[in-house]
Amino acid sequence: MIAVKIYNHSKQKKGSVELVGKADVDYSCVNELPPGSKYLILEVMDSKKSRGRVHIQVSAVPNRTPPSANSNDNGEPEGLNEAVQRAQAKISAAKPSYERFGDVLTGMNVIIKITAPLSELPLPGLKTAHEILSNTYEVLNAQKERDENVEKLALEMAQLWTILSEIRNLDMIRSMKDVLSAATEQTRTCADFLEEYAETGIIKRFVVGYFVTDERISAFQSSFCDLNDRLTRGASIQTWVVVERRFSDLAERMDLQGLTEARGASYNDARTCLADTRRKDLERILRWVDDSSGSSVYWLTGVAGCGKSTIAHTVAKVLNDSHRLGASFFFDRNDASLNNSRLFCTTIASQLARYDSSLKEAILDAIKQDPGIDGRPLPNQMGPLVSSIMKKVQLSVPLVMVIDALDESGTPDSRKELMAMLRKELPTLSAHAKILITSRDEDDIRIVLPSDASQHPHRADVKDETQTDVRLYIQAQLLEVGPRYPHLQNWPGAEDIDRLAHRADGLFIWASVACSFILDGPDQDPVAHLETIVSTDPAERARAESSLDTLYLAILRRRPIDKDNFRYFMGSIIMLKDPLAPIDLNGLLGLETKNAKPDKRLLLADGTKIRLTTCEGIIASLASILSSGGSGMPVRIVHASIFDFLVNRDRSDEFYIDMELTHHLLVDRCIVRMRSVLHRDICELRDPSKLNREFPDIDNRIVRCVPGDVMYACRFWTSHLVTIRNPTESLVSTVTDFMMLHLLHWLEVMSLLGRARDVSTMLRTILEWSKRLHLNTLTSLMRDCFHFVQEFTPMMELSALHIYISAMVFCPKGSRVVKAFHDSHSIPLPVISCAEDALITPVCSVYQGHSDVVYAMAIFPKGDKIVSAGAGPTIHIWDPSSSSLVREPIHGYEGSVLALAVSSDGNIIAASTSSPQAHQVHLWNASTGDRIGNPLPVAHRTLGITFLPGDGQLASSSDDGQLRVWNVQTGTLAREPLIGRTSTLVHVAVSPDGKIIAATSRESTELWDLTTWEPIGEPLQPGDSAVAFSPDSQRLALGRYVEHCVVLWDLTTKQFKRLDGHTRAVNATAFSPNGEVLASASSDSTIRLWNGITGEVLHTLQGHTYTMWSIEFSPDGAQLASASADKTVRIWDVESCLASGSTQPQTDVNPITCTACSPKSAHFAFSIGNVVYITSSTSVITPMRSHKEEVKFLGFSSDGSRLASASPGLLQWWDTKTATPLESVALTGTEKTRYIDMSPDNSRLAMTLQPKTVLMCSASTGEPIGEPRMEHEGWIRSVAFSPDGSWLATSADDYTIRLRDPVSGAEVGDPIRTVIRTSAIAFSPDGGHLASGSLSDATIRLWSTSSREMVWQYSGNIVGKIYKIVFTPGGDQVISAAANGATFVLDTSSGARIGKTIRCFNGISQSLALSQGGAHLFVATDTVQVWTRQKGDDAWAFRRELYPASEMSWREEDQPLGSFLASFHEYLDGWLTCEEGHKLLWIPEHLRRVWSPFLTSRLRLGRDAPIVALDLHQYLVWLSAITGTSYEVDEEWSNMPVSRDLAGVNEEASKDIA
Repeated sequence: MIAVKIYNHSKQKKGSVELVGKADVDYSCVNELPPGSKYLILEVMDSKKSRGRVHIQVSAVPNRTPPSANSNDNGEPEGLNEAVQRAQAKISAAKPSYERFGDVLTGMNVIIKITAPLSELPLPGLKTAHEILSNTYEVLNAQKERDENVEKLALEMAQLWTILSEIRNLDMIRSMKDVLSAATEQTRTCADFLEEYAETGIIKRFVVGYFVTDERISAFQSSFCDLNDRLTRGASIQTWVVVERRFSDLAERMDLQGLTEARGASYNDARTCLADTRRKDLERILRWVDDSSGSSVYWLTGVAGCGKSTIAHTVAKVLNDSHRLGASFFFDRNDASLNNSRLFCTTIASQLARYDSSLKEAILDAIKQDPGIDGRPLPNQMGPLVSSIMKKVQLSVPLVMVIDALDESGTPDSRKELMAMLRKELPTLSAHAKILITSRDEDDIRIVLPSDASQHPHRADVKDETQTDVRLYIQAQLLEVGPRYPHLQNWPGAEDIDRLAHRADGLFIWASVACSFILDGPDQDPVAHLETIVSTDPAERARAESSLDTLYLAILRRRPIDKDNFRYFMGSIIMLKDPLAPIDLNGLLGLETKNAKPDKRLLLADGTKIRLTTCEGIIASLASILSSGGSGMPVRIVHASIFDFLVNRDRSDEFYIDMELTHHLLVDRCIVRMRSVLHRDICELRDPSKLNREFPDIDNRIVRCVPGDVMYACRFWTSHLVTIRNPTESLVSTVTDFMMLHLLHWLEVMSLLGRARDVSTMLRTILEWSKRLHLNTLTSLMRDCFHFVQEFTPMMELSALHIYISAMVFCPKGSRVVKAFHDSHSIPLPVISCAEDALITPVCSVYQGHSDVVYAMAIFPKGDKIVSAGAGPTIHIWDPSSSSLVREPIHGYEGSVLALAVSSDGNIIAASTSSPQAHQVHLWNASTGDRIGNPLPVAHRTLGITFLPGDGQLASSSDDGQLRVWNVQTGTLAREPLIGRTSTLVHVAVSPDGKIIAATSRESTELWDLTTWEPIGEPLQPGDSAVAFSPDSQRLALGRYVEHCVVLWDLTTKQFKRLDGHTRAVNATAFSPNGEVLASASSDSTIRLWNGITGEVLHTLQGHTYTMWSIEFSPDGAQLASASADKTVRIWDVESCLASGSTQPQTDVNPITCTACSPKSAHFAFSIGNVVYITSSTSVITPMRSHKEEVKFLGFSSDGSRLASASPGLLQWWDTKTATPLESVALTGTEKTRYIDMSPDNSRLAMTLQPKTVLMCSASTGEPIGEPRMEHEGWIRSVAFSPDGSWLATSADDYTIRLRDPVSGAEVGDPIRTVIRTSAIAFSPDGGHLASGSLSDATIRLWSTSSREMVWQYSGNIVGKIYKIVFTPGGDQVISAAANGATFVLDTSSGARIGKTIRCFNGISQSLALSQGGAHLFVATDTVQVWTRQKGDDAWAFRRELYPASEMSWREEDQPLGSFLASFHEYLDGWLTCEEGHKLLWIPEHLRRVWSPFLTSRLRLGRDAPIVALDLHQYLVWLSAITGTSYEVDEEWSNMPVSRDLAGVNEEASKDIA
């Protein structure tokens, strides 16, 4: 590695230069310098892929020595000692400004507190005067604190300089040189700052202090603290923290901004223990911190209010001051960002990054490896961001983490994930750090802690230990009485303090609330307030559950209060999911002046009338139990015990708050506020061509246009709703009306707030809630809304405005959402024409997290999670409603996962894996991901696994023909294996009644009695590839591998029905929970739904693009999950599918698979299925039929007079002039041919037979030449002869390309070894090079055929499989076609991209052909698109299309003329954009393909066939007026078809030939 640093020498100050940036560069990335070059050329690499080159001019820099490096004879930097002394003197001489008005500040403080209640009186100017006085006091007091901090800073600087001055011999401590240099420079900078501050006038200090000074003081203090610690420890190996913490590289700081931190999660100086209190507790904890031999997890517990959090804040501060606090997280049930674990890991990681530079680098690496980690589920974050980081980085002194109020992280139910994560991660973390946890003593917390901590907790509520401290606390708090109330100078006395301490009963929260009430109670009478507290009825105290109860009752009863106002306001405060500031509380609760009038009072949903006009007054009167930092700060209860008190009728008496009623009122108010504020385009964005984040002022717009209480309502109204167990008809009607009128408006705000992904979960909870309560009308509406959101969430996450455009265009017209909003459009939406069911997508969601084929999938018993896995390296557990991971993927196995099973309680996942090294069955804990025991020693490839009733045993079927039953706990065989009658058992299933187990093989299905373990009758014939029992255990559905059908057996009568319809092997079957529907999944990429009793076909589901391996119904039968070789798992809406009534699959448009250009004429040929088509400048497109199987090869003879077409079993020659057949050659033994190529001299065919065989055949006789070649160890993907006839090459899934003798097919030399599977190959014209295209990442590589070495590789921004590669006739360019429809050109010599992508439309380009001169490119999808090379440059123009009318029924012969779409792109994420990047439309997944011609008045869409037509003209005219961009063209351009005949093209082709 070499370190590259870039300095700016033009901005020298005091002899130094500015460091612009730095980077470590690998030597291999530095290109060789040409002779005499003055540039250093660096290759910019990203994941081993080149992203370009950077040229840096190299020039000599005069050697300058910064003054800071100059030293005197004593080794001290020149002038620094004098600078330190001078700064100290000036600070001492400048009397702190606050002394001039210290008495004024005290007086102002008293006046402000006295006049606070009076400010609400209706006297002109009184409130304004009070606010001015308060603001002035805050400014002066802030300056007082600022000056005090400056004095402290000067002292700390002097202390650091003292240490520096004592260090003389740098040679003795070379490892400290960087630290010393930094400390010296920091001292000089601080001295300059202090001098400047001392000389600044007081007015300027006020102004500058607010913006600059405080931050600089804090930075210097933190820096000196850390440097001091480093220097006093001598040559410590721990990284210098100061520079990394305060002055780290800007780019790294920006990277860390990708981690979202919870506001207020770290410790608070203001919440630490009073001096000299809790000493025993603190000493005990701090001894544990320093004890390296004890447990690394410490649990501080106790009852509510005993001071646990205060101790935690104090410990955190002490540790931070000594640089031992790595991170802290203080949970708080009253704060939405702190009452759950959503931001726990990212907050801890961010704090760790600030703690130590090595930790920071490791965390940055984790972010770079997974840039989206901030949004991952909690278990996916903790490992990479925290646990793994702590293992990687070795610190000289273990850091400490503080986790406070763990019991406030949610309810025991909602915090299960956090508890499971802690149980898994605490052992790893505690090996590298010390962890202090505080919480109440609750079971779910106790069981996750290590035994040392859980069995020996530190209790903070031991009364004998806390009583004295509580008294000291009360005495200290009430010292404020004298200054505030001059007539009470020596009050309270010792006796009163003793009375208070006795009543506190050892609880610090009692003491805190009591003191607050005495000082700030409603009467401003401390003596009366104290008597109120201590003179409570003894009988009432005896009945009270806690001393807190009598305190809270005394406070609330002190002054008469309107009980309705109290319950409404206080109930809202304690039930809010996130605290709100007073202004937002007023808005949400409807508190306004008119409420004071008898006839204008606020009418609540339960009929109560409220006369409260503002919340400020009631907040002031309840100041002892409510906390608010000011008018703009959130209001919350001071302690969780207040919530417990108020919601318990027996404890709170007349102040009892009914939680259900309060939630009801809050739902109503949320909806009222949303109805009054929400409307279309609330932030006035206007331009739908931009995504939300493309508006530079989007955050300011949101704050300005969406009030805080409305943001709250949008986020949390559903949370309040679903807690109501007995909703009124009025409430249900209110919710229904809101969804019908404002659904889109609500979705718009959620999109703007970045919370679109939350909506599906919110709607799902309402749907389940309404189902549970049998609210049928609402359930039907919510089902439609839920489906709408599931389909359009990917779009809503990015664009709020397209909710009104794309979503409305493509939402099924029968949806209630469309019916409700169809009249609300003020813009000309695209007009859609299609069949009624064309817009109905049966897919609820698609999980795309896997990197390879998905073989197995299982739904958890509650239906809330799915586990899936396959050829990739991980097992994923995810939420089917949001398609997001719910925990970190499971690793730790080799090979592919072939089968999965989940226990009936959802606690255990079983997986069978297979690799060349081993075949195993693994068990994992589903919550923690921890392995259960060792892998089961199955020894043979296991294709089926299932849990037996009770989950104590697991059955597995293997290819050795044995059915094994395992003891889950011991990992051993529970009995002798059952021996099948065939050699290989494929799948296994247990009947729901637990009486029968069935196992399938290719020959038969065998049944065993689970009681006797004896076979039941004769095997069911013939062989099967799938098995499933009906819920009543009376029927068995078998999938047939060879016959492509489903067989439905009646196990009672032994009769069966054959269900036909699939065209390839049936790999999976499943019954719905009620047994009425049977599903089957096939290699033909379809799922068929059948009547589970009669066998009648009900529906066909299309969407997967490759073989399906697994299907399963959800527990409620409403959805079906399917896993496929296309790397996805899809969730299908069974109910809507069956409701549509369609039983036939959508007919696909057959793609063009082969193309060929004549070398001597203008003829061009292509094939569709088993039909060959030929055309020329003098003829129409002519079909030629002779083949029965799909044509696999087309090629012209060298003179162009004959055309060869080959399919499995047949080689056919055609006369190109007459389009008539010539001789036919039967190809012996080639029925399973996959790929064919012909030698340049037309004498031989090279054919690949399934799966790994190469066969050479004579083109004249059809007989094999020699023996089949079987060198490959994986499926062969391509075969090609070199144009000069010197080579034959084949590529396969064994990661090799093998070069062969073109006559015998024998392998020649070593194979070319690839790092990824190859899908396409092509030779250069001279045979010297071979180009290969990858199967999955669209990478093109060029290889030397002589050396077998790679020349270059190109990946670019193309994605998906490479289908075809061709070289230009001169061999100077390589043209490739990818799965996403892109066709692109590369320079053969360098691998550099040439020009723009030729074709940007979706639809796989399966074949390419170049005219002989290379001027015309034929790109084949469902049509042939002809592109012409532009003269003088590397651009290509779209000339026209070729298609046979018989195959393209959607193409009308007299296609109407009109405007065409300007140059546009279809992206895989669904966005249709123009060249400028404007977002024109978002297309749903099942329509995601644009079909030609690209007329804006009739644009056709459909993934498998053009089933939808759009008229975009008026919409594009409207959009053009907003953006100023034209989206339509009426004259020739690069993508516009200009001619309907081939004459022009073929005339030019003839010129090429000439």
